[in-house]
Amino acid sequence: MSREYETSSTFPTMERFFNIDFSNSAETLLSKKDPEASFTPFNRQDATYTSKVELNDPYLLKKRAYNNQQYASIYYTRLQTLRKPILEAAKVRWDRLDGKKPRYISKVLDIKEGELCYVIGTIYVEMEYKPNILDDVTKEHWVVAPPPREKYIGGNDSIVLEDESGRINLNGNILRSEKLVTGTVVGVLGIERTSGELDIVDICYPNMLPQEPRMQSTNTESKYVALVSGLDIGDNKIPPLGLEMLQEYLSGELGGFDEQSFSSNIVRVVFAGNVLSKIHSTENEKKPKRFGHEQITYDDKPISDLDEFLHDICQSVDIDLMSGENDPTNTSLPQQPILPSLFPKAQRMSSFNNVTNPHWFKLDGTTFLATSGQTLDDIMKYTLDDERIDMAIKTLLWRHIAPTAPDTLWCYPFQDNDPFIMKECPHVYIIGNQPEFSNQLVEGPDGQQIRVVLVPKFSETSTIVLVNLNTLECHPISFNVEL
Repeated sequence: MSREYETSSTFPTMERFFNIDFSNSAETLLSKKDPEASFTPFNRQDATYTSKVELNDPYLLKKRAYNNQQYASIYYTRLQTLRKPILEAAKVRWDRLDGKKPRYISKVLDIKEGELCYVIGTIYVEMEYKPNILDDVTKEHWVVAPPPREKYIGGNDSIVLEDESGRINLNGNILRSEKLVTGTVVGVLGIERTSGELDIVDICYPNMLPQEPRMQSTNTESKYVALVSGLDIGDNKIPPLGLEMLQEYLSGELGGFDEQSFSSNIVRVVFAGNVLSKIHSTENEKKPKRFGHEQITYDDKPISDLDEFLHDICQSVDIDLMSGENDPTNTSLPQQPILPSLFPKAQRMSSFNNVTNPHWFKLDGTTFLATSGQTLDDIMKYTLDDERIDMAIKTLLWRHIAPTAPDTLWCYPFQDNDPFIMKECPHVYIIGNQPEFSNQLVEGPDGQQIRVVLVPKFSETSTIVLVNLNTLECHPISFNVEL
């Protein structure tokens, strides 16, 4: 039996395949050892870790009260918060247009027909195939509901801009090219026609926040953060050997001298959601219910396997465990940390850190923002384009990581704040559980540099991602199992 893992050809110190052959393992174990041989253990590098408490605290729902709470407050807060930076950007962008200075209109209902003006509001996309509450009603009454769609977009969609005073329909080719989604706050420049529609000629965003300078390391040895998502432990389709190889690699036990030496440079591992698999239907679920109640069978093996897996890794490196769509916590955003009591072994380790989704943290002066992927997955339903990296970059320009919440993405009904508005500009923006690996270094107008990383599902790609703390370069590591 042999197993191998491969790395990106651009990886600086690992440009070849590493094959670990166990076909002669018995002969190797029984062979006479060289008494002169010695082994020096590697010391893992250290990195200063700081949780961004002021940014993470709003994600912790210490008092969950859903009674009589409406979602209008979160939209109002979002508009009021983002209106000021958009107005500042719009004044600079549209100060003079062909010698004319367009007028700023503070309320949608005050727009005058035929006048070039700009107004700020929240986008709402009326979509032909967007989920409807009636679909849920049909499920309750045993009527066949339409199957869920991968895309909400259709041929008869319309876009409106609304604020506290009212709403107005938008028109113009730029709307399609800008790929706007419900919940984004924007400034639009245009002229109202007799039809009552606002013909749009340009759109303005709040754009990227100023960025805190990053500390330049004086260490000649590079440090890495390992990003892992979509382990889906409990799915029988995943070879156990793949998880074993991952555990050994992160622990510094896989490969030869050079590979283990390199693994010692991994200073932290971030598990970006979906560490457990979805619950799959079984034959028992198809049987008639007893007294109208479902017969539920609970299997704790996936959680105990995960606990053992995390415990082994925690013995050699610090980890952040984020919640994901499949994991045993609340479904709506922000997702709360998975209960530590589910991990009796791992939780005893000081290196074990279970956190919310989303999650902010700082490592050696580099600021990270990580999500488990639901935010981008929902945004992609609003566009026919499959370029996920482009839409991820747009959330930086919108200063909002989850604009479609609460319309088509469940979230808590916050009353006096919207925690999904960006308060800082990260250096690394992580989005987990994506179909494939992608990354791009985004440069802002004021010198900001953000590395956007889409981390693929390990259960489907057998790939993790390493981020170099010194250069912000990304390197995918693929583990291929051959029996």
